[in-house]
Amino acid sequence: MAVSDAAPATLVAHPIPFVADAAASPREPATIPTSAASEAALAPVERRGGALPAGLVGALLACADGALAVGTAMLVFYGFYEVRYTGSGRAWLYASYAGLAALLLVQRLWSVGAYAFPRLADRRAQLRLVATSWTLAVGLLLLTLFLLNATAELSRGWLVGWYGLALASLLAARHWASGLVRRLAETGRIARRRLALVGPEPLLSEAASLLGPVLPHLRLSCHRVDPAAVAAGSLDGEAAALARTLRREAVDDVLVLPIAAAAGAPMRILDRLKELPVDLWYCPAVEPRLALVATGSFGPLPALLVSPQPLSMTEQRIKRAADLVIAATALLLLSPLLLAVAVAIRLDSPGPIFFRQLRFGFNNRPFAMLKFRTMRADQCDPSGARRTTRDDPRVTRLGRLLRRTSIDELPQLWNVLVGDMSIVGPRAHPIEMKIGDRYYHEVVEGYFARHRVRPGITGWAQIHGLRGEVDSLEKARARLAYDLEYVERWSLLLDLEILALTVVRGFGGRNAY
Repeated sequence: MAVSDAAPATLVAHPIPFVADAAASPREPATIPTSAASEAALAPVERRGGALPAGLVGALLACADGALAVGTAMLVFYGFYEVRYTGSGRAWLYASYAGLAALLLVQRLWSVGAYAFPRLADRRAQLRLVATSWTLAVGLLLLTLFLLNATAELSRGWLVGWYGLALASLLAARHWASGLVRRLAETGRIARRRLALVGPEPLLSEAASLLGPVLPHLRLSCHRVDPAAVAAGSLDGEAAALARTLRREAVDDVLVLPIAAAAGAPMRILDRLKELPVDLWYCPAVEPRLALVATGSFGPLPALLVSPQPLSMTEQRIKRAADLVIAATALLLLSPLLLAVAVAIRLDSPGPIFFRQLRFGFNNRPFAMLKFRTMRADQCDPSGARRTTRDDPRVTRLGRLLRRTSIDELPQLWNVLVGDMSIVGPRAHPIEMKIGDRYYHEVVEGYFARHRVRPGITGWAQIHGLRGEVDSLEKARARLAYDLEYVERWSLLLDLEILALTVVRGFGGRNAY
């Protein structure tokens, strides 16, 4: 596929055309048996190393903006106000005003995406956003002081001087910073965001040539849609193959270009790709001029954000920090209980203390989930193909107690520490879990969308009583509905609510067996 080599962004032409092709299926680990139609296990996601995360660059810039707003306020105070009114003792008051304005400035810039790519490297957009946001922040500060009847204590000379000096400082700093960010992105010092372009070949080349010079932080890959194959009706299988490929590439954004071969083709592709943990965009036309009047844009192209990532980078870090604190604390406090259970398992029946089973993780990556062994060692099922039923003869006497109280799940705190799981999230399902004689993910539409976040020890479905055996399509769909609701509604408060309800209602229940 011909692409532009002159673009500053790294451009990777995908070697597999987006047509029905056996080579498009991902290589699956030999330890995970799957059916021919299964999409289950994927190769581990490629790790990025050495480069500075783009999210950290934005956070540092936000701190710099706040520091400039407060610093210029105090500079004007001591250089103008304090000289005229020696010993006024009001430095703390003016510092408070400046701090409030700084918070309003950073909040406004954060809400409009000024600290995130692609705008972080767009100098013109940065200057415009800084000027409007700073003016709005000072205006809101004045309105607040007016409503509090506190404007009598405010020096107009200080306010005018501070506004002008801060604006000039912020604009100069942003002019320099946007250039620096662009240079760092071009040299690979900042981690490049990975964008996958999906569409017919002529539009792929055109879109890549337009995006490359404007967004140097992007690493582009192209995935060709064959209009003839789409018209022939093979779209669904090809969309599934594309989803597997994009999971393996660990892309951050997917931009679907117009596909005119069949009515509704882009929408069908978008519906399938909504299962990925990416920002999913649709570009109605590869025409930069339309971006000026469109409701949304991706760089120079008009685009609509169809499905954002469930958690932003900041939210992911907050959730991960909470996981580490809770898991480490719980392991420390529960260590006597864990040791006692380990000894009891060893005395109750021969075999290992722990049981490991491959489960679906974030973005469909398989991981070995850890549990206390509750079955006889020679009857354990590492594949998960055979469901555990009530009064299952494979379960030991001690195992029944551990399962009823969910103590067998506690070793998963280690999975949380190493990053495979979260404290709260959709429960991790076995790779080979079936409903009847078919795989869970083959019969439940939209199943893989639950893997857009890390699986959890407890979750939204579990606190609503959906535990235990899944022996019908209705139960499977009910669990998926709760899982998807959690993914869409995530917040730290929701996690804390689920955790509290799990503790209050108990880890066990009538369906825990």
